[in-house]
Amino acid sequence: MSEKPLNIAFVWNQHQPFYKDTIKNEYIMPWVRLHGCKDYYQMAAILKNYPNIRATFNLTPALIDQIEDYLEGEAADYYLLVMKPAKNLNHREKRFLLHHYFDIHWDTVIARYPRYRELLDKQGRKREPAYLEKITGDFTTQDYLDLQVWFNLVWIDPEIRENDTFLKGLQEKGSNFTEEEKSTLLVKQWNILKKIIPEHKELQEKGQIELITTAYYHPILPLLIDSSSALRANPGLNLPRQFAYPEDSFEQLKRALQHYEKSFGCKPYGLWPPEQAVSPEVIEQLVELGFKWTITDEEILAKSLGIEIQRDDYDHVVNPEVLYQPYKININGKEMSIIFRDHHLSDRIGFAYQHMPVHDAVNDLQHRLHKIRENLNQSQQDYLVTISLDGENAWEWYENDKKDFLHLLYQRLTDDPGLRTVTVNQYLEENPPEKKLNYLFTGSWVHHNLARWIGTTNKNCMWKYLRKTRKDFQARVDEGADPEKIKKARESLFMAEGSDFAWWVDSTSYYLAAPFEALYRKHLANVYKALEMDVPDYLNKPIMKAPEDEREWQHDPLAGPTAMATTLKQQ
Repeated sequence: MSEKPLNIAFVWNQHQPFYKDTIKNEYIMPWVRLHGCKDYYQMAAILKNYPNIRATFNLTPALIDQIEDYLEGEAADYYLLVMKPAKNLNHREKRFLLHHYFDIHWDTVIARYPRYRELLDKQGRKREPAYLEKITGDFTTQDYLDLQVWFNLVWIDPEIRENDTFLKGLQEKGSNFTEEEKSTLLVKQWNILKKIIPEHKELQEKGQIELITTAYYHPILPLLIDSSSALRANPGLNLPRQFAYPEDSFEQLKRALQHYEKSFGCKPYGLWPPEQAVSPEVIEQLVELGFKWTITDEEILAKSLGIEIQRDDYDHVVNPEVLYQPYKININGKEMSIIFRDHHLSDRIGFAYQHMPVHDAVNDLQHRLHKIRENLNQSQQDYLVTISLDGENAWEWYENDKKDFLHLLYQRLTDDPGLRTVTVNQYLEENPPEKKLNYLFTGSWVHHNLARWIGTTNKNCMWKYLRKTRKDFQARVDEGADPEKIKKARESLFMAEGSDFAWWVDSTSYYLAAPFEALYRKHLANVYKALEMDVPDYLNKPIMKAPEDEREWQHDPLAGPTAMATTLKQQ
């Protein structure tokens, strides 16, 4: 076997949808705040314990903007609006708490804490509106106060809790919390949020991490450029009328570049395409803007080369020299580096290792990395294994969040001379791509296609509304409308182009997806409002049809998160 260590690039994608209702100045979901406290800070901070470990992080502009918005005190999320004194909660607020304050994994998180589990059992582990209506009176004021505290407490990383005297004390106390303790808990959350961006900036300046960016509001770039590009992977896909505004894709990329320079004082080398969705046209825009490298999935590489990434019965790649190296992609004479993630290894962290004892999980990953190194032992080339996935969504499924797994993994990698972690740009500077690609398949990490974001009745309706709004916006631009009004309208339009709206529709529970769909229509309506135009009536009507057992939410104007915030603001 070659004495050279195997290079490993961890690329963590840190992103949240843009949840803000810009008219009400409120966030419809709390996940920027809560994942910020549980994941975004700690994912970077843990590396201080392992100075030889290198990693690459994508911090999306939309995520950074929302973090800063919280810190500036300019907005609140709906889950915060029910953090009023428990004795002052009204019926609707109590119902909201019983519906949403168990929104974390029940078995791996809530079950660990007797009082929180007791409250979940008392709630009945149900979400049906009619049922929740009936049980609000079964909970005491102290029950609601304890629920408020536990939900916000477990959404702080367990290692942070262990190392903070106050938070550890709350966890040990377990029940009978006070309003003063609840207020201090929220201050602790804000103090964590304050450290997220400085922590990443410091680690990058030390050379331990590389920070990259993504298109501003996380749109699916191939679809913005030309929605018919979805047919390249799915020729029979039922599509709406063509949406083709490459200038929007370019502008969202350009603004991301400017945002990064403002936030970190330098230009990024890399670009994470939202959902790793790429096309030849996307590459041309990235090169024009000066990005040096980008990343997508191994299935895109296989389709681009017209070959198969072959795996044996144990899922080890048997043609590793194909996958584990960067390529120079050339589209119409425009070149940049591109790397392809190991889909299987990334998914093992995202979906498989949560079901294994932590030592078994880390042993498995370490063994698989050495197997790759062994399979490449005939070459003197420095190969690269890319493991990339979201930096937040997997961890609540693990027994002790990310703490045990990442500490053990990073320690093992530190001690293993045969494995070497690198930032992507560090590797590319040492090992410029030797292989070239003159063609790139159009698709994403999801089944190497774009059907997750277009092609169903609901998703196509969203694209139909977007296309109509975009045409009406352009007409006002061509007429010479006031530049400030155009600027404001364009912002709302770009927000609506974000990938997460179409992702959630048809993909998850109605009670979770409906607020996203409603926010999508609000962004489009705000385009018309900014331009002082009449808002089309169809933007006031839901695209999604509520299932039978959730229609009560739909007909009760105060039941859902959106209406809840309105009610609370009026009090």
